[in-house]
Amino acid sequence: MYAAVKPLSKYLRQKTVRIYDPIFTLHSKCTIVILLTCTILLSAKQYFGEPILCISTSSHTEYIQSYCWTMGTYILPTESNSSAGLFLRGLPPADFNRSDLRRLMARDQQFVRIISIAEGVGPEKRGVTKRLYLRYYQWVFMILLFQSLLFYLPSYLWKVWEGHRMAQLCCEVAGAIILEDTYRTRLQMLTKYFRAKFSSIHCCYAIKYTFCEMLNLLISILNFWLMDVVFNGFWHKYIHALAAIPVYDWQLWNMMSSRVFPKVAKCEMFVYGPSGSPNVLDILCVLPLNILNEKIFAVLYVWFLFIAMLSALNILYRLALVFCSHLRLQLLRTHLRGMPKSHVREVLSTAGYGDWFVLMGVSINVNPTLFRELVEQLYTELMEERAGLHASSSKRQLSSAHYTTNNNPQEHRSIGALSPTHADRNPSVPTLTLMAPTLNLMGSNNEIVSIDRFCDESQV
Repeated sequence: MYAAVKPLSKYLRQKTVRIYDPIFTLHSKCTIVILLTCTILLSAKQYFGEPILCISTSSHTEYIQSYCWTMGTYILPTESNSSAGLFLRGLPPADFNRSDLRRLMARDQQFVRIISIAEGVGPEKRGVTKRLYLRYYQWVFMILLFQSLLFYLPSYLWKVWEGHRMAQLCCEVAGAIILEDTYRTRLQMLTKYFRAKFSSIHCCYAIKYTFCEMLNLLISILNFWLMDVVFNGFWHKYIHALAAIPVYDWQLWNMMSSRVFPKVAKCEMFVYGPSGSPNVLDILCVLPLNILNEKIFAVLYVWFLFIAMLSALNILYRLALVFCSHLRLQLLRTHLRGMPKSHVREVLSTAGYGDWFVLMGVSINVNPTLFRELVEQLYTELMEERAGLHASSSKRQLSSAHYTTNNNPQEHRSIGALSPTHADRNPSVPTLTLMAPTLNLMGSNNEIVSIDRFCDESQV
């Protein structure tokens, strides 16, 4: 058994570069391994025997077993509102005697089935008694395989869309010990990458991942519907069986689980006599695999509910990250111990959600020291870029003022001081004198001429 399941353990091994979050891993890896393991267990005849065993008055046992497995068995459904059920609830076991039982059996056929061989097996009237046919057990293997393929679909899509981007960014720097040359080369490469303008690409990258997460939730909900259809009301019937486990009520467990996975069922077969008259064979069949099915699907019931709730919470968490920049800042700081919060805020001030998403992916897959130095380098280059932009802006302003001064000499002469009349009217106001810069020009005879003299002579 271990040899059959051992290859699946390789699928659970943690990769060098992680491209999934923990909840995505539960969907894409753990669930698939659980489903495939259950499929292998149900297909192992050497551990659990034949899937069906039947007994009848006929001697052709193998033929009858194949017929009942192929055509399907059935049980007699228990009606919850029967008078037998009300009678059983109203009287304790000590109040029964033989005459009461005979009277009840003669009046209520439903009670006959309750006290008969097993849940859903007892006497019936052809054409009158309702039957619940069981044909799902031929499909259990295929259902589990189909479910595993469904849960693998988001993982496959993300692998295709991701395109090994994270592996290319984080290769050779995931370990605790890194060569100095490799360290500096990869740090320089990562710095250039995040300084480049890839916001639109990173945004599409994050949107595709969120779509795969939503697909996980959709598949979980689809799985509820699929199991409810195949197992004829699985979710609302099996909850009563699971409720009996914590209180150790195994009688209730057997009764409720047998309504979904009956261990004993009926089969009907027509045999024609020598003269052509049909004879009906009433066959009793045992379904040994349902002993395993009821345990497997009890575990799967809890597991599917668990991952569905986690998926729904994860979608809400993802929406909070998209709309709350402060939350993104705090999450990134958990990978940057000791780095000032203002530095991280400045780095994220020019980054969108997609840039933050890729940066978080890098933080998970590279050496923590390298990642801290990467963010410091991004902060330093961002400050240098802003200082350069400020200097160039100041230079453009000075050039503009210089150009205005050269083209308006009359205004340049008038800014020397405030008018005397204004100073005389307000003697208490201090006089502000603005000294304009001296600008000399070359005359026609190579004589240095001041700009004031040049303007006076030009006017003359």
